[in-house]
Order: sequence, then structure tokens, then C-alpha cells
Amino acid sequence: MTSSSMPAPLPPSLRGIVSDYIDATTTAAATTTDAALVLDDDAHLISAHLSGEWDDDDRAHREKAHQTIVTLLDTASPEDLSAVSTELAGAAEILMTR
Repeated sequence: MTSSSMPAPLPPSLRGIVSDYIDATTTAAATTTDAALVLDDDAHLISAHLSGEWDDDDRAHREKAHQTIVTLLDTASPEDLSAVSTELAGAAEILMTR
């Protein structure tokens, strides 16, 4: 992967928000797998928002997405959203290996 194709790092202004969201999602979920699935769905939702390519699962998740994610979709730049998506997908992957 070239440096131009690597996602931008998560900006410091969003690091705490995303970290708190991951922690809250993990704590609220019945199982680690459930938390991973929610975070993965959030990452896919952000990707759909960025690409404009929505499927039925993305639309359904958008309706029940946590307010934190909805607010980010409405306010964050595409670069920041890409970094958030990468962070959420990474957290989901880590949780799936536990």
C-alpha cells in the first residue's frame, strides 16, 4: 500500500470519541462477538456513506445506528470518516480474535 492510498490517521479530536464509543459498545454488548458485529456494521455503514453504495443491511443499520455514529456521518469530513471506519473495523477484528 502506498502512502497516498493509506487511510488518514484518526485525528486527535475524534480519538477520544471513537475510543469511548468502542468501549461503550463493548461494555453494552451481551458478548464480545456481538460488540464486534456492531462495530463492523458501523464501519460498513460509514463506508457506504462515503461511497454512496448502500445495500439493505446498510439502510437497516442506519435506522438503528447509535447517535455517535449518526452525528459523525452528519458532521465529519470524508477523510475523518474514513479514519473512523478503519478504527472501528480494526477494533471489530481484534474483538473477533478474543
